[in-house]
Amino acid sequence: MVTGKWLQPRHDSAEIFEKDYPQIEIKTLDVYCPGCKDYLKLNRKNPAGRIAGWCKNCNRGVCP
Repeated sequence: MVTGKWLQPRHDSAEIFEKDYPQIEIKTLDVYCPGCKDYLKLNRKNPAGRIAGWCKNCNRGVCP
């Protein structure tokens, strides 16, 4: 499994992140968080087709 990257620009909260990435993706990609190295599923998708996930420990968005 690969280590993800921080999502730029940084989202201030999970609510803003979920607004920017409104679609829930069924087929998820699994990565490690670049901060806490915790297992993370990238299960959100934005209208442009980019996928990302939210690390609850680090309180940041993570992309592949």
